[in-house]
Amino acid sequence: MSKQEIRIVTKIIRELSLFLMLHGYNTFQLNTYLEGKTRVFMLDVENMASDTLETMREKIGRKRELEVETYGWELLGDTDTKNELEIIGLLIDSLDITTKDHRTRLVLKRESKYLEK
Repeated sequence: MSKQEIRIVTKIIRELSLFLMLHGYNTFQLNTYLEGKTRVFMLDVENMASDTLETMREKIGRKRELEVETYGWELLGDTDTKNELEIIGLLIDSLDITTKDHRTRLVLKRESKYLEK
């Protein structure tokens, strides 16, 4: 994995964790792994409020923008609760959300666009 890809992956992990903790979720599970050239982020949260889930769906469900991930996201620095999820939406290709028995699972996928170094 290239250094740029590692930076983006850790940014996604950081922003997901930051959002949840700022919204009072201190217990959650976040896993990441590779499926070929696709990085998968699997986030499990218990008893997620519907308004929090809707905010996540709205903000993360944006279209990926290569220009932002190449040039812009590093300039954003620390984020606040208004835009941390928007950054994630610009860095991923897809979002799938399922809820079952008070447990919400978000699966985010990102195809690597950078050559390995």
